[in-house]
Order: sequence, then structure tokens, then C-alpha cells
Amino acid sequence: MSIAYNKDYWFDFLKDNEIKEKDAHELLNMDIYSLMSLGDSLASREVGDKVSYAVSYNINYSNFCTASCPICAYYVPYKIKKYNPEKGFELSVEDVHKEAMKAKELNVTEIHIVGGFNPDLNLEYYENIFREVKKVLPDITLKTFTIPEIDFIARTTGNSIPEVIDRFRKAGMDAHTGGGAEIFNEEVRKQITTPEKISGEKWLEDAKLIHSLGVKGNSTMTYGTVENYDDIINHMVRLRDNQLEQPGFLSFIPLKFSIENTPLYKMGKVRMPASGDKDIRVYALARAILGKAIRNVSVYWVALGKELAQVALMSGGSDLVGTAFSEKVFGATNRHTSGSVEELNHLIEEIGKVPALRDTFYNIKEYY
Repeated sequence: MSIAYNKDYWFDFLKDNEIKEKDAHELLNMDIYSLMSLGDSLASREVGDKVSYAVSYNINYSNFCTASCPICAYYVPYKIKKYNPEKGFELSVEDVHKEAMKAKELNVTEIHIVGGFNPDLNLEYYENIFREVKKVLPDITLKTFTIPEIDFIARTTGNSIPEVIDRFRKAGMDAHTGGGAEIFNEEVRKQITTPEKISGEKWLEDAKLIHSLGVKGNSTMTYGTVENYDDIINHMVRLRDNQLEQPGFLSFIPLKFSIENTPLYKMGKVRMPASGDKDIRVYALARAILGKAIRNVSVYWVALGKELAQVALMSGGSDLVGTAFSEKVFGATNRHTSGSVEELNHLIEEIGKVPALRDTFYNIKEYY
């Protein structure tokens, strides 16, 4: 039997070796069931049979955005704000206080804050909303901003990234969200983002800098747009290599592109969501490529749906990200976007795994 189809060969090989880009393509020659089984076996070896998640609440501070990326259904173009401000929103500190009170009632462990590229908001605005959240929930972990947001805020406020991170940490920032990586291939990136969003190279550079300053976070990849498997594999390899150079990624989250209401879909560039076959291959590839460098491969069930999320958890995934209370970005694409602890536990137990509540840094707090 060719090694390209031999699950046992790859399982043994990946115990002590980092897979190279050209080798990763060989994995795609495996039949889908063998590849799925390989991903699951590798996940069990790295993290056991538990599936973790955080009790998380999302606060989106503004949807006005200068980037206006074709993959996003959530943004309102910033230029509209001047003429038609009611089309979008900016939360006040009082609004954020109300959101934090809702989160408190849900006993959340993590607040996730992201928003649009809004140049009207200054550093003091962000510091004030961080402090307000911490005032209401002093023990909460505050996970804030995608890496492109941090870069944008630094640029538009005339500060360096180290200066911004220093001020934000003092105001309550505990981690970054890792979003905005999309796909690193620049030809693909040009079709799914706009020049306002940083390049893939700059994303990786910024990640290393932010991690060197002591702020950890997730890594992401958007798939199911106009990319191919070369782009997917290259993206994962570059994340792994970045992590080996400067550790700081807590997990890897493949984000399946949700097509509804997005400009990319309306332009006809993407007509269907990625197939279940592709979902399985993405998770199995992630588990094989990232290896020990990024042990937590997270399944964002909001993007996949709960049934496909279960399949992904049997293909290399080991985490469900969180309950995603009040998530609005994927909600703008008509996704059902929140799940209770009981729902997530049931989803995990149905596939024979062990539910585990974790904190933002993947420390297990409780098994169910």
C-alpha cells in the first residue's frame, strides 16, 4: 500500500516529525474516512478525548468599518456614517455596561470584544469600555480585538503597537482574538478583503510582536471562499512556523465562510458553502500540520452548525470555542449563534467525548 493512503504510517510519522508542505498534499490522497480517523487519532494523542469550551459572551462595539471586506455581512461602510448614522452603531460606555450586566447573569468566563475599523474611536474609548467590563466582572477574562483591529487602532491613533498593547493591558485586556488572518495567499486575499486590512505577512509579523509583549490569543483561517488546498496548507504551515519562532497562539480556529448576505456571494464569486468533505479535510490537515506547536484545534460550531461541528470533532477538532452568547458577526449571515452549556455538553457526549469547561488559556476548570 502506498504511504499516501496509510493512516498508520502517518500516525507514527507525525509523532516525531513536522510535516512539510509537499507532504501535507499526500494526506489529501487518503480516502475521507481514513483521513477523518487519522485526525481523530492525532487529537486523542495530543489532548485526550475531552472537548473543551469557554462560557463566552460577545460584545461588538461598532459596525461602522472602513475596510468593508467582501466576506463580511456585518459591516456598515464608514462613509455612510456622516450622512446616515442610524444605519450603523457605536456603543457608549453605558451600552457596554448593560451588555456586561447581561453577561454577568449568564455566568460567563470570557468576554469577547471585536468591531469594525472605526477611525472616530480613540484609545480612551477602548480603555473606558475595558474598564467598564472589568468593573462589572472583575474576574472575567477580556479577549479583545483581531490582529488587524490592533494594527488599525495603532495606525489611526498615531501610536505603535507596543504602546497600544501597554495601554490596553493596563485597562484590562487579557488576550487577543486572533481573527482577521483570512488566507495568507495575497492573490486570494485581494479578492476577499480590501487594502484597509493588513497583508497576511503583516498579520504574522504583528502576531509575533503582540505575543512577545505577553498577550496571547488564537489563530484563525477563513476557508470556503476562492482559495484552494495549496492556500490552506500554506496558511497552516506558516502559522505553525510563526508559533515555533514566537509562541503565543493558544489555538487554531478554521472559520468556514458563511455566504448569506455577503458581498462575495452577491457578486457571484462564491455560490455554495464549502462541502462537508472539505470541512473534514481542513480539520484533519490542521491536526496533522500543527502537531505539537498548536495543540488546540477549535471547532467554531457557529459557522459549521452543530451537526457538522460533531463531525469536525471526530476529524481532529478538540474544542468548541465557546457558547458565543450575543454573537452578531456570523449572526448577520443568518446563523444560529448561541448555545447553552447544556446544549454543548449534549453535543459532545453524543459523539462519545468528554465535555470540559475551560478558561481562555485552555486550563480545564471542570469536567462534566
